[in-house]
Amino acid sequence: MEHVTEGSWESLPVPLHPQVLGALRELGFPYMTPVQSATIPLFMRNKDVAAEAVTGSGKTLAFVIPILEILLRREEKLKKSQVGAIIITPTRELAIQIDEVLSHFTKHFPEFSQILWIGGRNPGEDVERFKQQGGNIIVATPGRLEDMFRRKAEGLDLASCVRSLDVLVLDEADRLLDMGFEARRRKWRTW
Repeated sequence: MEHVTEGSWESLPVPLHPQVLGALRELGFPYMTPVQSATIPLFMRNKDVAAEAVTGSGKTLAFVIPILEILLRREEKLKKSQVGAIIITPTRELAIQIDEVLSHFTKHFPEFSQILWIGGRNPGEDVERFKQQGGNIIVATPGRLEDMFRRKAEGLDLASCVRSLDVLVLDEADRLLDMGFEARRRKWRTW
């Protein structure tokens, strides 16, 4: 029997897809950080997970990896316009960082499209980009995501697209709540 080192990605109770492991090797991460080893097994069993950890502790991979694994295990594969995961983060800078980390993985999985929705860009172009390439995984700031739910007249019925949602990540949830995200969330329920 092959020896598995504690803390290695191979030591997870649910084996990771070989291409996810390959992407981790490319990025130079042979071992999990404590936040990853504590949360990934729960996340992959569809448990709600809340984690608090310092910057640089590996929180982004702690949710990016399970998102991919959950979407890869779907019985019914996502169509272009179906959203399987949304990552909401409080700032454009964080959204860009998460999108870059995610792209290191999704380049190995052409069946998944990802899209970045942040303020400072043309929302009409975001709508067109989604209509053309889809967005199985959305990385967004709250204001832009809320705006995109209002774009039905432009041909984006995001409420219908999120019916296939498997994973919702609130990155830096404390900051999102400080920004008034709680009030927005209550409003979104009515859509």
